[in-house]
Amino acid sequence: MKEFLLILKGDGMNHMSQDELQSIMANYKSWVAELGENYIGGQRLEDSGALHKAKDQKIATDGPFLESKEIIAGYFIIQAENLEAANKIAQSSPHLGPYQIEVRPFAYPKMN
Repeated sequence: MKEFLLILKGDGMNHMSQDELQSIMANYKSWVAELGENYIGGQRLEDSGALHKAKDQKIATDGPFLESKEIIAGYFIIQAENLEAANKIAQSSPHLGPYQIEVRPFAYPKMN
């Protein structure tokens, strides 16, 4: 099995009602249960508080321009046999619709 990163892009749930959010979370829990051992983990990212590091300089960024914190809302790590199977899992995600999902394979061998 290979590991894949599912990257959630967009501001998907920022404009949803409490009922819509609860529905997505219930569907998410069911989806994770269905995936079983193929689901490794995931997390929503904070809407603010991004830092950018370049060499030895730390740069706090925020403004009316597009940044990764506004593009990437969260991620999941899954296991699948290949990219096609990982894409099928992404297509079944309850987050597809409110978010775009990019599927990226991890490079191998893993560095520990």
